[in-house]
Amino acid sequence: MSVAVQVDIPVREAKHVQKSSVALQVSMPANEKKHFRSVGANTRIRQTDKASSPVKLPKAKHKITVKVISPVKSESVSSSANTNSYDSISSIEQHLKVPSMGRRNSTEYLCEKKSRFYLRLPEHVYQVVKFIVEVEKIHHVDVLITLQKIRTDDVYARLADDFEMSVTYIHNIFTRSIPIIAGALQELIFWSSSIEIKKRLPIPFRVRYKNVVSIIDCLEIEIEKPSNPIYQAMTWSDYKKCNTLKFLISSTPDGMITFISGAFGGRASDKEIISQSNFLNELPNACAVMADRGFKQIYFMLAKKPAF
Repeated sequence: MSVAVQVDIPVREAKHVQKSSVALQVSMPANEKKHFRSVGANTRIRQTDKASSPVKLPKAKHKITVKVISPVKSESVSSSANTNSYDSISSIEQHLKVPSMGRRNSTEYLCEKKSRFYLRLPEHVYQVVKFIVEVEKIHHVDVLITLQKIRTDDVYARLADDFEMSVTYIHNIFTRSIPIIAGALQELIFWSSSIEIKKRLPIPFRVRYKNVVSIIDCLEIEIEKPSNPIYQAMTWSDYKKCNTLKFLISSTPDGMITFISGAFGGRASDKEIISQSNFLNELPNACAVMADRGFKQIYFMLAKKPAF
């Protein structure tokens, strides 16, 4: 296969010829196709039946059969097979960690046996739930629902499924139980004596920080944006980039909460919260306070009190 190509080449060196036309004879193999780009391409596949499908799948040579073994007695199954199936089911039930009971009873059982995981309460402190029930005369299920909601921050729908209640009822329980539980646990927040704190001082503190009786920090909780512009400005937190409420919390080195301030707007500084929260008056004399670097401004406030 041959193709004739007409090429116009300007010739500057020729004296009498300004342009010369050269005919090139190019030989191309017969089996080689021309490479060109089409103006448009139709990518739609018109499939009218299975025969015109562009993909041909091979036919399955073997059939797959699924055999289901049911523990229910049937006439076609022998008595020995039924006995073996029942034995296997009973052996599985023996290895279950939770006894066979209703979903609500199972949830209560797990909250009691794994209180650290579900309620953030160590197993030896689970008696706090009984204390709240006895003091405030509240149902123990309400306490479990409230503590589990605080611990896991799970949606009301899942809690409703676990305790076999409606979503609205779970929401009402959580709303009314929060102030009741807070009032009961308020009695457990108090300042211990310096001698008692030193007795329970962790080993890493006993050498260099033996006089520390309080570790302070501020906790910010995000809230819904207030409709009042003044409240929006008071609760705006540059650190969290949202509207928050800020609390000052003090604990002993071994983790016992000794002081919780009232709520302040997220705009309030740490120095302002300490001066207005009555924390310095609750602080015992001749003690040390540990804080992070954000509390540099409170050094002069602590210097006025006999604390070091």
